[in-house]
Amino acid sequence: MVDILTLPDEQRQIVQWMMRKKSDVSLAEVAERIDFTQSDAIAIMDELVDQGFVQEMQIAGEARYRIRLAAKRGTQQQTIQQALAPGNPLSVILNPSGDYALVAGSNFDLCVTVSNKGNQSALIDIFIDEVSYPRNWCINPHERLALGANSTSEVIFQFQVPLEAKPSTYNYLLVVDAPLHYPEDTPIRHNSRLQVLPPVEAAIRVSDPTFSLSPPTSSAAPALLQPGALLQVAVSIHNRSDRVDRFRLTCPELNEKWYTVRYPEGLNSPGLVTSATALDLNPGEKGDILLFLNPPMDAVAGTYFPTVRLYSANNPDLVLLDVVYLQILPTYLLTVEFRSLVGKVRRLAGLYEVRLNNSGNISREVIVRAKSLDEEDVCSYTVLPTMLRIAPFSLATAEIKVKPLKWWRRPIYGGGRLINFGVEIEDTQQLPLINDAPQGTLYWEPRPWWQFLLVLLTVLGTVAAIAFLVWLLFFKPKPSPKVIEFGSQDNFYQAAEGDFIRLSWQIRNPQQLNSLTITGQSPDGTAALEPISYDFSRGVPDQLKSFCAIRQILICKNVRTDARKPGDYVFELKTFPKNNKDIASNILKSNVIKIEPIAPPKIVEFSSSLPVYQERLAVPPNNTPNDKILLNWRIINRDQIKELQLIGRSPEGEVTSVLKRYNFSEGIAVGLKKYCTIEVGLLCKNVPTDARKPGDYIFELAVIPNNGQEEPSDTKKTDAIKIQAQPSKIVEFKINNQEALAKYLVPINKNKPGGVFRISWKVEGGKDIKVQLLPSPGNVLTSGSLPYTISQKPGSETLTLQVTNAAGEQISRSVTIETFEPPPPPAPPPLIPAPGAQGSNAPTLVPAPPIPPPLPIAPPPAAGAPASPDGGAGSPPPAPGAAASPAPGAAASPAAPGATTSPAPGSPSLSDPDSLSPSELPPRSD
Repeated sequence: MVDILTLPDEQRQIVQWMMRKKSDVSLAEVAERIDFTQSDAIAIMDELVDQGFVQEMQIAGEARYRIRLAAKRGTQQQTIQQALAPGNPLSVILNPSGDYALVAGSNFDLCVTVSNKGNQSALIDIFIDEVSYPRNWCINPHERLALGANSTSEVIFQFQVPLEAKPSTYNYLLVVDAPLHYPEDTPIRHNSRLQVLPPVEAAIRVSDPTFSLSPPTSSAAPALLQPGALLQVAVSIHNRSDRVDRFRLTCPELNEKWYTVRYPEGLNSPGLVTSATALDLNPGEKGDILLFLNPPMDAVAGTYFPTVRLYSANNPDLVLLDVVYLQILPTYLLTVEFRSLVGKVRRLAGLYEVRLNNSGNISREVIVRAKSLDEEDVCSYTVLPTMLRIAPFSLATAEIKVKPLKWWRRPIYGGGRLINFGVEIEDTQQLPLINDAPQGTLYWEPRPWWQFLLVLLTVLGTVAAIAFLVWLLFFKPKPSPKVIEFGSQDNFYQAAEGDFIRLSWQIRNPQQLNSLTITGQSPDGTAALEPISYDFSRGVPDQLKSFCAIRQILICKNVRTDARKPGDYVFELKTFPKNNKDIASNILKSNVIKIEPIAPPKIVEFSSSLPVYQERLAVPPNNTPNDKILLNWRIINRDQIKELQLIGRSPEGEVTSVLKRYNFSEGIAVGLKKYCTIEVGLLCKNVPTDARKPGDYIFELAVIPNNGQEEPSDTKKTDAIKIQAQPSKIVEFKINNQEALAKYLVPINKNKPGGVFRISWKVEGGKDIKVQLLPSPGNVLTSGSLPYTISQKPGSETLTLQVTNAAGEQISRSVTIETFEPPPPPAPPPLIPAPGAQGSNAPTLVPAPPIPPPLPIAPPPAAGAPASPDGGAGSPPPAPGAAASPAPGAAASPAAPGATTSPAPGSPSLSDPDSLSPSELPPRSD
């Protein structure tokens, strides 16, 4: 603050004003604040920028200024610390250290050397401040260094100034900060300036032409010019080459209407003067070109800096530029036009319009007000908008509404009333305005004649109102009690909670209430509860004192009734006044109030553990794992279960599993305790059934609730469950302990009648398997043996072992035994001489056919052999010659030949027909 107080008056006022404003300001605002021209203001601002109090920025091509006292204090503090404390941990060296000038379109390198003199490593940020305009030209405006103790490093910031950059002086701020390691000694700030020159070659050759402008101008001292005025600029050109050159001048940034280039007139032919389009100069000569700047009348006030470019015919690529600084002076011309839109009113507001025409070349900001010019103000004035911003050479309009407020001041008869008011216009920048303020007049019309009739009616109405008040206070009958609200706070109750329905009501005029009656009805109108009556003749009865309160209204809440059974209820409230105790003065019914019954048990899951089961084997050991149906179910609301009923049926509806009842009156039924658990509901798993026979089953589970209802509250059926029958298998079918073949041929031996052999078998299958030996003895056990007597008569007999399971599937094996009488032995063949033995008399014998092997000996039945189904140890052989055909669909299974044994004496021989000699075969008819 000491530095600010030492500033000159103008600079101190600007800095203090910017500190209060706390925002960016433009050059026009600064000039307006100190009442200087912009050329003088820019000189003051440049000095403040140089001293570090103000930061200059370029925003959208316009110069803006921001207070930078923090940077100023930081720089001074850092300078003092460096001067007084040589042990400062960080030191910064800039190269170049001061201001730097360069040409637009060139590059600039700023080298920053940072030394860490402290005793610790530090992470250092080096960057160009964000508010600095040259930051946009820097390739990488932010760098970071990690420096150890007593180490030094360098950072280079590369600036690429664009070719279109405007020639000017740009301030930038370099910040060195180490907040993590040296927070008390940083940040360190350095303010520098970068001056951008016009984009000309840095080295001008001796032979290149040069030019200068007269009068000279600068950004601090521009040429002042009124709109429409003429400024003559002389351009002096020096041709320093050794050739004749032709020069042409132009202003590429200005409209052609703004300037005129005049070249010296020449004599191309004797006596003829022509206008030239360029300036021709001999080597070493100088010449002038006149540039006339003539801004039009509608030129906006401000500072302009057009570029002047000189073209050389010999060096067309040579760029020769200079800048002319112009300041168009402001003109102040604001005219006001006042128009009356609605000037005669009765009840509405008058409407007027103020039109402001800005014929000047600067923007104007004015405030429009309206005020009364009469001694007594009876109107309100509304201006929309109050503040107008008028651009140069444009028009703005404000609307004024004048509304009379004191309606009783309106004239009753005769002529109306004139209300005079004036319009005030104030410029916020204290710029010149017109002296005469516009004035307006509002005519307030008188009242019409029929309003006198309204006054008369008003008087009559007042008299009637007074009469009504007298009747109301002294003669009005006392009001009867009226029910204004009746019902229950909750329209749904649960019977499981055991609560009663509670009612609430509100009755107006309770002082006149003698009694009230509450009746409970069903929705169809029949009585469901006995009526309850309460006597209010002496105030609130004792049974209601804890529920009711009397003020101006009788309010009773949560009064208990006798309704607790499930069902729908409609309650009716009747009030009986004191002046008529027998007739109800008011009757009101409640909405339907429902007591929900206790939720019955419900089956949510019911299924079988497996969709398919297998029938158990007929003989032990029974190792079938899934030979009976297991069921699973889950039931919610288990506390309401009285009994479970389980029954199994076939898909046709026939009962295949008898009805089972499980009593839950004392907890989980005895037969289900090891299968069921109580979790969220009743969960039972793998409950066995008595369904074991093959077939399809559908089980139905029914739940009987404990609320006295006999019918099931819920039933559910399973999908079809199948028990597959065990596949039947003939494990063994033997004759005389050898696998039976499909056919046997047995010759009849009359010398040894009554041959017997033994048949044995073994079958595996389900429990309900049926084994038959056909044609006799019929049904037999699943394993056993029988003796079989061969008939002594020629014929064919078929023995069939047939197996039928519970599903009706059949398998069988058959053996055909054919008996025949062997033919007599043939006569011995004649002797035939052997070939090649001519002259020899020895006969050759034909060998006899082979003798068939003997049948295996049938062993005697073992002790304890299984008996036949009729109870004997064996069955008698079938009648001789009886033949039985195999059952339809039965197939004979071939048997592998077994080992043979020596035949027992007296046992018949069974022969394979393929192994018999021709003499033993029965005769065939061809």
